[in-house]
Amino acid sequence: MSAYIVVNYQIDNPELYQEYVREATALDMGEGGEILVFETESEVLEGDTAGHQTVVIKFDSKEKALEAWEDEGYRGVVGKRHDATSRHFAVLVDGVGD
Repeated sequence: MSAYIVVNYQIDNPELYQEYVREATALDMGEGGEILVFETESEVLEGDTAGHQTVVIKFDSKEKALEAWEDEGYRGVVGKRHDATSRHFAVLVDGVGD
């Protein structure tokens, strides 16, 4: 069953964030890793902690998603995203009907 990592945050340091994007997109996301959404102006419909940037990545399974999330290469660059953003969250969810 497909799984999705959904990440949302507010970009506070655009220069550092661009470094993160360059380095993270150069990494192999593993089997099935496909960016479906890269929205820079997310519209908050409910709640007060969401940022304006949303990314949704599809994987073949939760196991493949976790492998990519915990990959040593990604762990080496994700700190730049943390330092460049605030109000961030990430969730791992199963797809429906596949």
